[in-house]
Parts: sequence; structure tokens; C-alpha cells
Amino acid sequence: MLKNFQSDGQTLDELDLQLLKLLQKDGKLSYTELAELLNTTVGTVRNRVQRLIDQETLKIVGVVNPFKTGRDAVAMIGVNVRLHKLQEVIAQIVEIPEVRFVAASTGRYDLFVEIITSTNSDIYRIIKEEFGKIDGIESTESSMFLEIHKQSYDWGVGS
Repeated sequence: MLKNFQSDGQTLDELDLQLLKLLQKDGKLSYTELAELLNTTVGTVRNRVQRLIDQETLKIVGVVNPFKTGRDAVAMIGVNVRLHKLQEVIAQIVEIPEVRFVAASTGRYDLFVEIITSTNSDIYRIIKEEFGKIDGIESTESSMFLEIHKQSYDWGVGS
């Protein structure tokens, strides 16, 4: 049984956690199907899902394999940043249209940035021109993805 979970001042109760768990497995479930599975009303499900979306806890999207859609240049870039500039650097990186993922991290890199484009020359241009003009970036290291073997988002919720 899942327990209440609190993060960023927002409490997720057992119903919220169960909704998240079900939607991670199948984001196409209707409010009616969710209500039946959770033994609650459609209105309750609709309100809970909307609240989770509004709080940026949940985002329902279709996950696409870029290699199957002509986006054959996918790179993960480790970025080292002057830490007093971290928030400024993040704010500028997230504005680059080809950037799909940004995460602050511990270890060798301060940030990990995923870029998805159609060509390697686009990735080169982004690193050289876009990253090059951001004050605070000290260094980058790029790894190109060659193929995706697993892309899963049903890792669970709560404790």
C-alpha cells in the first residue's frame, strides 16, 4: 500500500499515487477507465489529474523514438558550469528548441542535456553557436546515441 508523499510543499495521497502509476503504464486511459480501476468517480479523477498537471507533477505525452521519425542525431551532453552561474545557464539552455531534456546532476558534470535534431551538423552548430555564447559554461562532452533499446517511463511512484 502506498503512503502519502510530500514534495515541494505538495502532498500526494494514495489516490494521486495510484493515478500516476496507472498513467505511467498507459497515458491513454480515459477518466472513466481510471475511475473504474480506482473505484472512484469520473469527476474525482478529472479533478485530480488536472491538479497534478497544474502542479507540474504530471505531463501526458506520446513518447516517440526519434530514430523512427527522421531525427537521427541524438546526443547527451555533459556540461560543466561555473556554479554561481548555474541558474542562468539552465535558463538559457532550456530555451534552445532542439534541447529536449535538462537535468542538474552530481558527479563529473553539473548538467546533462539531451539534444535531438536531424543531422550531426545541427548538433555541432548548437554546441558551437548556442552553447558557445552562454556565459558560465566551462566545458562540454558529447555522446551520440546510435540506437534506442529501451525507453520506459513506468518506474513507479512514491516509496
